[in-house]
Amino acid sequence: MGELLSASVLQLLQCPTCGGALSLGRQRHPDLECVCGSRYPFIDGIVDLTPRQKVATPGTYRTETLLDMIAGSYDVFAPAMSIGVWRCSPLRYVDSENRALGRGNGGVYLKSPIGTGVVLDNCLADYHDVTIICVDSSLKMLRKAQRKLRNHPQEVVYLKVDAAQMPLRDGVIDSAQSFNGIHAAEDRDAFLSELLRVVKPGGFVSGSSLVRSEEPIADALLDRLERHGVFPMMRSASYLIEELRRLECHKFHHSVHGAVVFFDLEKD
Repeated sequence: MGELLSASVLQLLQCPTCGGALSLGRQRHPDLECVCGSRYPFIDGIVDLTPRQKVATPGTYRTETLLDMIAGSYDVFAPAMSIGVWRCSPLRYVDSENRALGRGNGGVYLKSPIGTGVVLDNCLADYHDVTIICVDSSLKMLRKAQRKLRNHPQEVVYLKVDAAQMPLRDGVIDSAQSFNGIHAAEDRDAFLSELLRVVKPGGFVSGSSLVRSEEPIADALLDRLERHGVFPMMRSASYLIEELRRLECHKFHHSVHGAVVFFDLEKD
């Protein structure tokens, strides 16, 4: 696919600034353009679809900076953190990924955020007939995922985005997965609303989030991060579960493992 997007993928996208259709630009350097005048460049095969008017709040840019900093070593320390701090087996993420991939088979699968793609890389198989949209606010995380997933036969698209203004049309995603994305969102309502908006009626949404009041060692680390303005306030498991129950969905399931809530649901 090179640096350009296929026609089928381009039809899934919309301008995050105005919601209009996007087309391949005619500039010397590849980009996407909208009739509103917004242009979105390709950066090493990754499309920067961050809204042009967005001014990052301190919490947002500190979180993005932290993600860029840890991208190189994430695959090493994330499993150790999961076991030692969050008290959650990494295999829980593998189980959730496999279910979500199965629900997306034959359609379009969204990973928001993709992180380094470490779980997807280990679950994705040749028999998965799926187009994969990988989104993240961290360019370094996207680059790491791009290198990791490049040998898989599926069409994989990488987008740098603000997840509260997703550059996808309504109802184009069959299955969406969000590992530990909710707790890093500045506006959880907007994050969840956008995730539901882009999923088809009857589509599958699953993911996980760090929560408070389950593990003392996890609470201590989250306190330190929040004092430095990295993540917004994490809630308790019961608070987050009630937030998720209020979404336009059915067949809602959840489980708590250490300081991590896992959930899945179907969109109404």
